[in-house]
Formats: sequence, C-alpha cells, structure tokens
Amino acid sequence: MAEYHSIGLPLARAEGTAKVTGGTVFTSDVLRPDALWGKILRSPHPHARILHINTDRARRLPGVRAVITAADADPKLTGRTLKDCPVLAQDRVRFVGDKVAAVAADDKDTAEEALGLVEVEYEELPAVFDPREALAPDSPLIHPDYPSYHAPYTKAADLHNVQSRVYADKGDLEQGFAESDRIFEHTFRTQMVHQGYIEPYACMAEIDGEGRVLVWASTQSPFSARNQLADYLDVPKDRIVFSPVTVGGSFGGKDHLIDIPLAYYLARATGRPVKIVRTYTEELMASAPRHPAVITLRSGLKSDGRLWAREGRVIYNGGAYGAFKPSPPAHMSGSINQGGAYRVPHTRLESLCVYTNQVPGGYMRASGELQTVFAAESHMDIIAHEMGMDPLEFRLLNGMVNGDSNYLGFEYLDIRCREVLLKAKPFWERPKLAPRRPSGLTGRGIALACRHVGQGESGAEIVLQADGTVRTLVGIVDQGTGVHTMQQQVVAEILGIDPERVTVEVGDTNRAPYHDGIKGQGATHVTGQAVARAAHALIENLRDKAAYAWDVDPESLSWENGEVVLRNDGRRMDMQAIAALSPEEPVVGQAYYKGLERPRQHIFQAEICDAEVDAETGEVEVRRMSTFHDVSVVINPVNHQGQIEGGMMQGLGMACSEEVALDDGRVSTLSLGDYKMPNIKDIPVHETTLVEGATDGPGPFNAKPAAEHSITPVPPSVANAVFDATGVRITELPITAEKLLAGMAKKG
Repeated sequence: MAEYHSIGLPLARAEGTAKVTGGTVFTSDVLRPDALWGKILRSPHPHARILHINTDRARRLPGVRAVITAADADPKLTGRTLKDCPVLAQDRVRFVGDKVAAVAADDKDTAEEALGLVEVEYEELPAVFDPREALAPDSPLIHPDYPSYHAPYTKAADLHNVQSRVYADKGDLEQGFAESDRIFEHTFRTQMVHQGYIEPYACMAEIDGEGRVLVWASTQSPFSARNQLADYLDVPKDRIVFSPVTVGGSFGGKDHLIDIPLAYYLARATGRPVKIVRTYTEELMASAPRHPAVITLRSGLKSDGRLWAREGRVIYNGGAYGAFKPSPPAHMSGSINQGGAYRVPHTRLESLCVYTNQVPGGYMRASGELQTVFAAESHMDIIAHEMGMDPLEFRLLNGMVNGDSNYLGFEYLDIRCREVLLKAKPFWERPKLAPRRPSGLTGRGIALACRHVGQGESGAEIVLQADGTVRTLVGIVDQGTGVHTMQQQVVAEILGIDPERVTVEVGDTNRAPYHDGIKGQGATHVTGQAVARAAHALIENLRDKAAYAWDVDPESLSWENGEVVLRNDGRRMDMQAIAALSPEEPVVGQAYYKGLERPRQHIFQAEICDAEVDAETGEVEVRRMSTFHDVSVVINPVNHQGQIEGGMMQGLGMACSEEVALDDGRVSTLSLGDYKMPNIKDIPVHETTLVEGATDGPGPFNAKPAAEHSITPVPPSVANAVFDATGVRITELPITAEKLLAGMAKKG
C-alpha cells in the first residue's frame, strides 16, 4: 500500500464551518435589490383541456406586478434529452400539479392570493394512472404529438404512451430456456419515492443592464441548466450566468430547469429580479421523484443451481413528462440490473418508461436500479428457497468473476463479486439475533448489487498565490457530499503540501471550468481526476518557472513536498519563492477530464439485514445492517462512511416506510408529516466492512466511488430478512405492517 500524506485522512469538511454557523448561502438566502416573489398556479385535474384563462382579477390585485400564461412564453418544449415539457401548459394539463400560470408580486402572500384570482376553465379528459393500462392501444393518448418530439435513441414512436425503451440481449434466450431444468417467474412492484432533500427547490432570475440573464438556482448541474436555458431561449451561452450557491441536497432531483424559465419570464415582464421558492407540498405533488415500477423476471436454471437463462421486463411509471431525466435514460442501467451481478449465458432484458397522468418521474440516487435490484435479489432468494440452497452459496455459485460480461456482452474489469460475498460469509453464518419481545420473529436476509462507475466531464484550474498557497477553481457546486474536501486532499497530496494550504472556490458559469454536473457517483472519479491533472500541470509549470530562474534544463528538476529540487546540487525553491519570481504572472495549472462513455469498472456490495417482525402487530424493526463494500484507496474515510450510511438510510426508507401516495393521480402525502422518512431513532446497528485489494479504481489514486451503490441492495436485504422471519414474501414495496399481517393471516 502506498504511503500518503493527505489521502486517507478524516479531514473535516471544507464547507462544514459555514454550515454549522449559518453562514452558508442557499438560493432562498440570495438577496437582490427590489426582488419580487413568484408563485405558480397548478392544475387541479390529472388530464384536461384548457378552454380559457382569465387573469384580469389577478392583475388588478395591489402588489401584483405580472401574471403570465403559456401565451407569454415560447411554445418550445424543454427537457434534458426528451423534450416534451412546456414551460406552462399550452392546450392541456397532464397531471395534478401541472403548471398553468405564474405571478410575480411584492411579497409571498400577495402572490399566493393572486393565484386564487386566476380563472381557468377546463374540459376534463380521460386519464390513465397504471402504466400497464397506458400501454393498451385504446387507453387515453397523453402526448398526441410525441412522434415530433426531439428525443434520444430510446424514442419509441411505434409504441402507445411510451416515453422510451431500452433493450439488451445476449446468447439465445429460447435455447437457454429449452436447456434449463427448472424455470421460475415472479412479478414485483415498487412505489414512488421522493428524494427527501432538506431544501425545497428554489431559483431566482434577473436581467441585468447588459441584457444578460443572471440565475441563482438549487441545481446540482449549473452548466447543464445554463445550456438548457440557452437552448430554450435561443441565446449564446455566455449571455446566461449561473452564480454558485450551495444546494441543500439533491440526489438527482434538482438536475433540470424546473422553475427557472418562469422566473426568467416574470423578471422580463417586470424588469425586476424574481425569486421562486417551492413549498414542500409543491415538492411532493410536482417534483421529479423515483419512478414506480412493475418488474417481471423469468429465470431458467440447471439442476445444480446455475443460472442459465433470464428474461426480464420492467415497466416504469414515467408520469406526465419525460423531460426531467438526463442522458443516458434513467432506466438504462436499471434494465441491465434485472440480471443482477451474475453470470447468465442467455438473456433478454427490456425496459419501458411509460406516460401516465401523474407526477413526472425523474432522477434519484441509483436511478432505475433500486426497482430492478429489489426484484432481482428477491427473485434470487425465492429461487434459492425453492431449490433448497443457501442464499449466499447460491449467489457465490452464480456471481460474476473476471472475464465475465454483462447483459450486453460487455466485459468488466477487476470484478470483486466473489471477494465481497466471501467477506460477508462469516457474518452470514453467525447465530441469528434473539427476539426482543415475546411475539418477535427474527430473520436474516442478504442481497448483492453492482453499480457502474459514474461518468462525466470536468475542468479544473489551480492558481499559485503569492503566499505559496493554491486556489483551486472548479465548476462543481456543494450539495452536501464533501466533494470540495476530496478535491482539497487530492491537490494537497499531489503537490506535497498541507491540505490547509489548498482552497477550493466555485466560480460562476462564465468564469469556472466546465463541469457537467454531479451524477451517477461520478464526482470523485470525474472531478477528482480533473483537479489531479491540474495539480500535475501546475507542477510542470512550476518546474519551468524555476528552471528559467536557475537557467537549467527543466528535466534536471524534481518535485518534492511542495518544492522544486535541482538534483545535481540539491538546491531547493519552495512555492512561495516561485510565486515571487513574477508576481504579475501567477503560475497556473489547468486540466480537463472526460470519463469513458462505457465504464468497465463496476462496484460490488453485499448487504446483510437482521430484522425482527412483531407477529401481533406486523411491525418491522431493522436491528442490524452489515454492509460489505468493494473499495481501493479511500480518500476521506469520514466522507466515505457518510455516503455508505446515508445510502443505507435512504434504502431503509424505500424498504419500509416511504411512499408518495396517490389517489386517482392526486398526491395525498402533501407534507413531511405524512411522508415518513427514517429518522435518528430508526438507525439500526451498522457494521461496515471494506473489501480492499481492488486495482482498477477510476478515480485519483485508484479510488472507487461509494455513493449510489450503497443504497441499492438495502430494500431486497430487508425483504429477504422479513421472509426468513415470517415466511411471508413481500413483492411490493414498501414493507408495511398491513401487508405482513395479511400475509401471515393467509399463511395461517
């Protein structure tokens, strides 16, 4: 193992002090002179034609400065890759919460009152909420103009109400099933889940004296949002400036334009800055939550337990629009994960994202995968039980090894599947926990998952300061993951200086190096590689500067612990001295990094859940979670563990309690009091085991990610533990007391 000076240290978060002292600036904190408040009128119907809108009464209300409808906005459709969403509903609304009009007023209360004065006449249309029903040719067509939409290669114009379709196959499926000794088929369902970030979405837009559009927004991807807005407004990118603000959590949910165009139009209409801050009711009824899904898996096995064929089909409920999903489509990796982390010679996997008249689905941590991994790992447990095999041994028998390929025939590198399972085996073989109550039933479940390495593009610039410190300029905003601390440690390690001598600064989109946004556990990989390369570029420029001063060949110089060293006589020059050579021309290192489009590295994780079920009430208590993670070098152990534990708790929420409930398309969980996220009392005993030895990490210093894969095996491990305790197989999340009581009663 290499010796490091900064890498591996549990440094305090670079942004931590400002957050705990209240100094951090979020979008709702931004103050601009004469700013107005914006509010949005939303549809009360899941599907209706707009016959007439009268805004006269709202406009006459004292304090109201502007009221806009679709007639005041460019009719161009917006979207990350599938452009199907108008800024304001044009001829029809497609879900309860669709945007119909917007107002700007002197204060929030006046803006809210004005919404009630906008008169809208609707003609209700037939609606469809079940994605399987929406596929039927006679179901209501939600987007009649879909064939004309701009869309990626996954566009499915020949299918009814389908946003996008992904398909993957390998081998000969029919032959595989013909050669199988046993065949199993099961169907699973997952619910709609909100990202649960603390900060509701907020944005502010202003048009300055030069006609530039200035934006402050809760977005994890300022450059992407700028590009989308420039495309929509048909203006040069440099005429739109996104200023950096801290994001109070996102998990994929703040990765599109959201309300920014409305703030722009209101600012244009009033000549004043306009701020829009959503309530949490708006968040739950009209954001971009995790897609509900129906997953059907059919697997053929040899008599010795080897997987031989698998056919999978997942139908995601995409809601009213597909605009909020970035590229690649959110369900692409989910489609592949119907196969799991296993060798299956013959496969055919299909994924459909389907239009319905409910909240549009978007990106959420490990998008598309929680649904399919829950299904795949529950399916594996059912098969193991039916075959009379130990669940862990069944996974060991079928787990991928080096040389295996995925369900597209794509070969992975450095597969650590068996190593992770073998590390979990002693924990799996421990005695089960004793019940805490007389009516308690305890059980243990296991799940295995693999997750691709996140990709993207990022630049970085490192500038030597006069005092010998360095300023690192990046385009990635803070959204709570500690990315700037990671960058600080990487730069300090390469330069051989204390991390305290490295500062990280986020510039606006006209000043900072380009970054395409945090996504898919790619921050450490992509931005870490960018700052690492910029640090190496800085060293080269520092050597050149010192070589010129000493009149020597730069090749005769080496770099040691923040100093240039002349090898033949040992002369040294530190960074402050180099900075003093030409203070009018700072030494700069710049770099740009773009990850591979098809990453070959995958991260493996196993999860063992110990749960107790109260046979009288059906209550589920997750008492212990033991997790096993494929890692290489850990840059910051505190941040690394924080990602693991955060993912675990989000996974527990999806497993046991969280659900955006709907009644005929209307969200009924309209506050966080109704929407039950796990809290501190729900945290189980947690054991983390790092499975070291990986040699092919994509990040700086061979680092592997630790974000999104930490959530995926949690729900199936809980479901498998509940089955082990009760004999009741829950195939539809969340796992509630009502479902368990009904299952136990049916079981007798």
